[in-house]
Amino acid sequence: MNATQVMAQLRQVIEADQAPLSTPAQTMAEAIRARHGAAVRALIFYGSALREGEAAEKMLDFYVIVDSYRAVHGRGLASLAAWLLPPSVHFLEITDANGNRLRSKYAVVSEAAFLRRASGGSLESMLWARFTQPATVVTDDPGLRARLIDTLAHACRHFAAQVTPLLCGQQQPGDVWVRGLCESYRTELRPENPAPRAIEIVARFPERYARLSAILLPQDKDGAPDLPDAGGLRRMACAGKWALRRVIGKPLGALRVLKAATTFDAGLDYILEKVASHSGVKLEVSESERRHPVLHAPKLAWRLYRAGAFR
Repeated sequence: MNATQVMAQLRQVIEADQAPLSTPAQTMAEAIRARHGAAVRALIFYGSALREGEAAEKMLDFYVIVDSYRAVHGRGLASLAAWLLPPSVHFLEITDANGNRLRSKYAVVSEAAFLRRASGGSLESMLWARFTQPATVVTDDPGLRARLIDTLAHACRHFAAQVTPLLCGQQQPGDVWVRGLCESYRTELRPENPAPRAIEIVARFPERYARLSAILLPQDKDGAPDLPDAGGLRRMACAGKWALRRVIGKPLGALRVLKAATTFDAGLDYILEKVASHSGVKLEVSESERRHPVLHAPKLAWRLYRAGAFR
């Protein structure tokens, strides 16, 4: 296949992922739109709640695509920080018509930043690796929808190109995707072991990832992925890029945590609860630390690191 045919088939995979939002996700999407008004151009629903369905009682994860950060944050440091280090993370808790509590962690990012970063225009893998997973695009703008679908297709193609030099020979259809997600998770401030999470994500959609592998990877005579030896220099260069991503990813993650303290309305207790659920590390904080998380963030981050919260 030529490049045009590859992209056309990748778009078909992404289109097949599209489905109506679940009732809780639709209710939350409407609440996010109401909160930020006309600034919202599109929402992208993804994550464990999408994978596991309504009964999972999971946090509802969205990326919220906006025209500009000023439309959300106004003029000031928050807007500048969002532009310098996107995205900005927010929290929203609502009660639906049946009295059920719904919670969302959503990331606000400009359209320009999302299209560039998620399609592979950033060394950082956070966006283009995340959106090799199924995601639902929600927008009333057909042109923007087409651009976002195209971006998600580019994310899959870029991901494969950044991972395949690390592997050689016959592979299972999901192997490249598990390896790449593990590599990407290791660049982030994640408390949990990345391998089980990566395996679980790929195992939940075996046919989808097999289809992506068939489009993007060389196949043997039986149709199984069969990767050529990239050669020592190319393999070392690829591994070096992932090492560089780990070096820069941890500090950038720490900066995002500091920045999130100004927008993540759930507060410090929620963040520590999530760290404890993933790593088993529980941290007691003082009332002063709870009231002023930004001021105490460096000390708290160091205590969590020393306690082994971030593997």
